[in-house]
Amino acid sequence: MKINPLNKDIFSKKIDDSFNIFYIFGNNLGLIDICYSKLKKNLEVDLDNPFITNYFDENKLLTNTEALFDELNSVSLFGSKKTIIIDIRQGDKKNDVTKILTEFNFSEIKEVRLIIISYLFKQSDILSKKLINSKNAICFTCYEENEDDVKNNLKKQLVNINLNLDESQIHELTNKFSKDSKIIQNTFEKIRLQNKNENMNFDQLLHLIDDNNDETIFEMINKLMTGNYYKSINLLTNFERINSPSSSILYLIKSKMKLLKQCIKMKKNGFSKNEIVNNKSLNIFYKEHSFYFKMLDLWTLSKLDECLFYLFKTELNCKSNNSYEYIFLNQLFIYIYLKLKVKTI
Repeated sequence: MKINPLNKDIFSKKIDDSFNIFYIFGNNLGLIDICYSKLKKNLEVDLDNPFITNYFDENKLLTNTEALFDELNSVSLFGSKKTIIIDIRQGDKKNDVTKILTEFNFSEIKEVRLIIISYLFKQSDILSKKLINSKNAICFTCYEENEDDVKNNLKKQLVNINLNLDESQIHELTNKFSKDSKIIQNTFEKIRLQNKNENMNFDQLLHLIDDNNDETIFEMINKLMTGNYYKSINLLTNFERINSPSSSILYLIKSKMKLLKQCIKMKKNGFSKNEIVNNKSLNIFYKEHSFYFKMLDLWTLSKLDECLFYLFKTELNCKSNNSYEYIFLNQLFIYIYLKLKVKTI
């Protein structure tokens, strides 16, 4: 069963017991996080109880696959089904994960609840297709919010703050909203906090929304990796304001760099830029083609390896001292920018 988690009625009542597999995926990272949080609450998942809940990240999944098989075949001694969580949001070994998970006959998994969360998988992937066709699975497709829904919500908030705008102004404001559901929620919360008596005008509201718009994490990373340091660092500041976890940003930068390494290797083997970006195995979105054209001119394998090593150190720093995670991220952005400024002989 395929479900859009933006449907507000999904978590309003208990999920039917006939469903015991839950798959959360898509390109709206904020919505994936929101959906996962609501699902845990609906299923009353206790992450602190190792007897009824077992958590696998990508590393544990790949290095201790037998433990996962054992858990899938186990029976809880406490009267309720065990919950197994496979959280691969920070993973980048898509093919390895696919190979393991597609071996399962999901219809035969009955004694446990299985939750799979990923930023990496698309609806067209083999794993997604298999889960969508499983009768005991609910697949939450987390894609961009409907523009009309955002506009209607905005109109309600305009009434609350006593601001009358024409349709063209409302349309302009709507276009300024982020594509990430978590940031959209944060933006509406800021609007709700406005005092009716402060007489906010159109320009002030436009600035509030624009200031809170990430232009998506992907666009920020594209700017960073094509040498546009100042725009990328301004966008990073927006993420710091809304307390976005550094792990999500680092994961996407790392994924982009690893994909770019594949592109550069293909270029060295004689493929043209058009052949590279249109190669189906790379899954590069059409709207990103122009960025990859530029990145292929700017980057070398040695620069990428050096940046990936620095990124690895940044990950360790963020995990060991997360109160300074955005200082470490700023240092990483500067390092990447300086690497692009250095010409390779």
